[in-house]
Parts: sequence; structure tokens; C-alpha cells
Amino acid sequence: MSALIHLLSAHQQKNEKKSIVAKMADRMSRLSEGFWFSLSLGLFIIMGPFSIFAVIIGLHSLATKNANQREPEAA
Repeated sequence: MSALIHLLSAHQQKNEKKSIVAKMADRMSRLSEGFWFSLSLGLFIIMGPFSIFAVIIGLHSLATKNANQREPEAA
């Protein structure tokens, strides 16, 4: 029953006339979504291989920072 109501309400919304502002907002929403998807994909592709440098530097700093500390004795 709720699926039928959903289909009918979606059909009625398509038949309604939208204002120019609503049409522009829909268009900008779609363009914005595409822009952010493209930007994040491009940055992922470009920066993906270079993230290994940050990981190596972080692991090295963790290893050298904890090298001077003694390990606790097991109980």
C-alpha cells in the first residue's frame, strides 16, 4: 500500500510546475555533486601513490619517539 502511495505522490510531483528558482537549485545541486565527485576522484588518483611518504614518516616518528622508553614488565 505504501509503495502505491509513494508512486502516486512521485507522479504528482513530476506533473507540478516548478519555479525558475527551484529549477536552478536542482541544476546547481546536480552540478555541485558532479564537481565534488570529480575533484575528490582526481585528488585520490593524483595523491594516492604519494601518501606512502606520510605513512613512512609517521611510522618512523612513532618508532623513534618510543625507542627510549622501557617496556612494562608482564604480570
